[in-house]
Amino acid sequence: MATSGTYTFTVTRDDIIRAAMLNLGKLGEGEGPTASETQDAAMYLNMLVKQYQGQADYSAGLKMWTRRIGHLFLSTTSGQYILGYNSSANSGLSLANWTNSYVSTTLSVNAASGATSIQVQSITGINNGDKIGIQMNSGYQNGNLFWTTVNGTPSGNTINLATALPASANYGGIVYDYSVQAQLTVVPEAVVLRDINNEDVPINMWTVQDYMFAPSKADPNYISDPVSVYIQRGTTYSTLFTDVAGASDVTKHLVVEYMEPIQDFNNPLDNPEYPQEWFRALVWSLTKELCPMFNAIWSQEMQSNYTEAMAVARNLDPNRTAMYFQCNDWNEGWSNSY
Repeated sequence: MATSGTYTFTVTRDDIIRAAMLNLGKLGEGEGPTASETQDAAMYLNMLVKQYQGQADYSAGLKMWTRRIGHLFLSTTSGQYILGYNSSANSGLSLANWTNSYVSTTLSVNAASGATSIQVQSITGINNGDKIGIQMNSGYQNGNLFWTTVNGTPSGNTINLATALPASANYGGIVYDYSVQAQLTVVPEAVVLRDINNEDVPINMWTVQDYMFAPSKADPNYISDPVSVYIQRGTTYSTLFTDVAGASDVTKHLVVEYMEPIQDFNNPLDNPEYPQEWFRALVWSLTKELCPMFNAIWSQEMQSNYTEAMAVARNLDPNRTAMYFQCNDWNEGWSNSY
C-alpha cells in the first residue's frame, strides 16, 4: 500500500468560500466568486469562526488548540491589570505587562537612580526593543518593577535602557524581559501564583459578585500576595482584578491558562485557525449562512451534511474531567477518583 506520508492538508479562506458556493450550486466548474461575493462571504465566515471560539458552541473539548499560558507581572501600586492587544488598540489605557513567554535574570551590580544601563547575570534571550522590568530598591518605587524598553542589542552583560531608572536597584534584584504582548483572554481556565523557584500556589477564580463583596480590595494599605482574581472580558481587552490593592512581592507573578481569540480571515490565502476536522464544518456552516444571500433552498440533505460535519468537529476532542466520589459517613472515610 502506498500512502502520501504527509499530514498537512489545509484550506484557505477562499477555498472555504468557493466550496460553500459550490454546495449552493452558484458556481460551475472552473468558475470563481466575484470580488463582491468574496467580500460578503468573508464577512460571514469571520462571524462564524468568532462564534465557534472558546466554549461558545458547546464543543465537548472546547477549542483546546487556542489554549495559551499567560504570564502577568505584578505591581505594588495596583490590583487591576489590562490584558489586551496593543497600545494603539487601547488608546489611553495602561496595559499590563502580560506575555506568553519571557526570560528572567538578576542584576549583577547595583544600579544608581538615573542610570540608563544595567549589568545583569545573563543577557540570553534579551533583544533590542523588548519590554524590560527592573526591581527598584528606593523611593516611591521601592520594591516595584520599573518598566521600559531595551535600547539596542545587549552586549556582554550590559543592557541599555530607553528610559533612565527613576530609583536605585540593588545587586540580585529581579529583571524580567519579554518581546510580545499576549492576547486577551476569551475563556480563563486556571490561575496560579508562581515564585522565582517556579513553585506554584493555586489562585481562586472569583465571580463578579465575589470580587464586588471583597472588603479591602481598594484599600491602598492592603498590600499582599493575591489569593483570588476576577477576570472580566471586554471587546478589545480583558481586565484582571485581584483581591489586593497591590502585590507585596513582585518577584512572584500570575500564570493564567486561558483560551485566546480565534484569528481573523483577512487575506485570500489565510488558513483557518482550526484543526483539519473543522474544515468541512466551516464549509457547511458558511453554506448555510450564505443560503439567504443567494436565495437558495436549504435542503434536508444539506442539513444532514451540516449536522454531521459539526457533530464530528465538536466531538473529536473529548472534555476530560476529574471526578471524585466520597462516602457521607466520615467514619467510613474512603474516596475513589477516575
